Amino acid sequence: MNKAIVIESQSYQKSEVMIGHETLSVWPWSSWLPENAPVVMVVDPKLETQIEPLVSAIEKSRQAHMTVVPRTIAEHDKTLETVAALYRDFGKHRVTRDTVVVAVGGGVLTDLVGYVAATYLRGLRWIAVPTTLLAQVDAAIGGKVAVNTEFGKNLVGAFHLPAIVAIDTAMLSTLPLKEWRAGLGEVIKSALIAGGHLYEWVQQKQEPLGDLTPWWASVIAETAALKARIVQADLYEHNQRMFLNFGHTAGHALENYFGYGTLSHGEAVGLGTLVALSLSERVLGLRKAVREQVMGWLRQWGLPTKSQPFDPAKIYEIMAQDKKARAYGLQWVLLKDIGDPLVTRQVDSQQVMEALEEIQ
Repeated sequence: MNKAIVIESQSYQKSEVMIGHETLSVWPWSSWLPENAPVVMVVDPKLETQIEPLVSAIEKSRQAHMTVVPRTIAEHDKTLETVAALYRDFGKHRVTRDTVVVAVGGGVLTDLVGYVAATYLRGLRWIAVPTTLLAQVDAAIGGKVAVNTEFGKNLVGAFHLPAIVAIDTAMLSTLPLKEWRAGLGEVIKSALIAGGHLYEWVQQKQEPLGDLTPWWASVIAETAALKARIVQADLYEHNQRMFLNFGHTAGHALENYFGYGTLSHGEAVGLGTLVALSLSERVLGLRKAVREQVMGWLRQWGLPTKSQPFDPAKIYEIMAQDKKARAYGLQWVLLKDIGDPLVTRQVDSQQVMEALEEIQ
């Protein structure tokens, strides 16, 4: 007699995104961190003086002990070798199943530490404290944690939501302009796929980088909220979460082609967005004025609208190995209109080559 035994699983993952200004030391860490739970913090060493209030707040929140692991992690360090080094750190500091991991830094650090938290001891509770524009509007939200391989960006990863994403916009006050630019690709992408208030704000004006004005505070909060809403509806990227990949198919390939760290993420996604908009014109009839407008935004914020020379055939080969590719080939997120994205496979290689040539 044949008998089927079925194991059903429900995901009880929950993630709370908190946004404030000068709030790191006053947020309720004692309720976020279980009583007597050990804490291991992985922190970008450049932030040691900035996070002293955070360290003091956590030390006062009834914790048994806290370990701080300083790690400088750039895009080219986002590898399994660095993961192994953090595993050794965790083993040396006797991290246990009830340890809470707190990742303090930019998007590269939260991606990598989140992956370590997802895999060490089969999964640890973790909290993301994003300190860059890229991390605050995108990378730290949604639980997609990953590392790069020689074949592409973020090819090894997991879905592991941070219990808390603690966004303190005051952390951006000392951010270098290049780090602001690294997050702009995500802001522009979000405005295009969402439309509404976010698009209107960016369309009406592009305020200078480096000054945390009320306009920037609103843009950051709305961009973060957009990602949170999309993740809430589609955690495992079966449907609308794919829209967040707009501009990333070509963008990630350019990052890989030139070597991680040569192009910032914002520069690569900006160029990838121009490719996606060009394809949207060819495939879906999108107005060319949209691409011209986005080129204006990129210039206003000091991002390139043209790339260094590259081999389009090689870029296409890299895209074919991207995590968004399928057995039947590439699928693209394109734009029918502002706020109206579409996932499609109806893009032939010649159209892609022509769109890539336009950014050289």
